[in-house]
Amino acid sequence: MDITISSRGAEPSEALLAATRRKIGRLARLFDGMNAAEVHFSEEKNPRIVDKDICEVVLEGRGQRVHCKVAATDGFGALDLAVAKLEHQLGKVKSRVDDHGHRG
Repeated sequence: MDITISSRGAEPSEALLAATRRKIGRLARLFDGMNAAEVHFSEEKNPRIVDKDICEVVLEGRGQRVHCKVAATDGFGALDLAVAKLEHQLGKVKSRVDDHGHRG
């Protein structure tokens, strides 16, 4: 899977980049054909918002596009929430494709 990681505001740490590559790369096993992932980290500047770190992920492949955007108190928490949300969405996409017999 081709994973592109970008950020706005603060530069993500090497540990966060490595965790992102590892966790997003594992999602390719859930649905064959997902070949591109774009991960974007940003930080909310509003002081009233507690969950400042935002992780936005777009997965594409075989005519399917899965998108999620989550916020948490730190980058690792946001990444974990995004992966959980994407696992659920990919399960729904896979069952929809299997039910309709459009594999290939």
